[in-house]
Amino acid sequence: MQFYYSLSILPLFVKCQVNICPTATWSPNGITVAGGHRSGSAFNQLNTPIGILLDDDQTIFVADTLNHRIVKWKANVSSGSLVAGGNGKGDRLDQLNSPQYIAMDKDKAIYIGDWGNRRLQRWIQNTQSGKTILGNITLLGITFDNEGSFYLSDYINNQVTKWRLGQTTGQIIALGLNIPRMIRLDSYRSVYVADTHNHRIMKFNEGITKGIVVAGRTNDSGSAEDQLNYPRSVIVDDSGSIYVADTNNHRIMRWLKGATSGTLVVGGRGGGTASDQLFYPSDLIFDIYGNLYVADTFNHRVQKFLINKNSCDIL
Repeated sequence: MQFYYSLSILPLFVKCQVNICPTATWSPNGITVAGGHRSGSAFNQLNTPIGILLDDDQTIFVADTLNHRIVKWKANVSSGSLVAGGNGKGDRLDQLNSPQYIAMDKDKAIYIGDWGNRRLQRWIQNTQSGKTILGNITLLGITFDNEGSFYLSDYINNQVTKWRLGQTTGQIIALGLNIPRMIRLDSYRSVYVADTHNHRIMKFNEGITKGIVVAGRTNDSGSAEDQLNYPRSVIVDDSGSIYVADTNNHRIMRWLKGATSGTLVVGGRGGGTASDQLFYPSDLIFDIYGNLYVADTFNHRVQKFLINKNSCDIL
């Protein structure tokens, strides 16, 4: 493990969890808000997008994985613009190699899991190159807490590590995983992990390295309501409901807090290109209104699904 850059001056930014009532639904038909013009490298195209995030002004940032770049799409535009990389596949500081998941700090710098280069990059917007925060690491997912620590999923050692400001060694906080991918926290700093090859979502309470299964069945893939099939990402809302990118089932699922099975949110109609279909979704995120955004990876697009809160009004 190599540590390249002092983090002591980088207080990190975490958005508040969105408050979604348990009976809310989403339109089954998505709106394409990035990409959607087949695979390609033009700025109205994406190539196998994996990680996404949203800024306060609803700008979408996309890890455009096989274009080896990060691009952003402002609301209601037809083309994106370059944020990081875009200089071909490589290991220079102005290049990326198959970036996977991304996050943002309070200064709107982008943190990039530069998977093919085995490094974590920090890239200030409107600059021509990034800085290596950590090198010689095997990471996929990345997230932050509200105290300025960041968390990485290590898919070789099958663990999640926490890195505090100024430290050069990470603390192991989650074990017993099999190719963990995206990770996210709730307001209590419990860590939720997409334990991809165990076909489940794990929750690790703060200070405990042994987790509990909160979605899916351990090492039992399938398409039933209590099963997952290679889930790649997870997010939790303010009420504790869990939303899962159930990748190989081409769907997004929701588990209410404490539930033993999930319900379909969007997709689940087989892999395909129609507006009510997904094709290997890899990440998901909500805006402040509860609208759902999905990295529809093999359709080379990001889809937005509008929330319907009509049922919430009668609770």
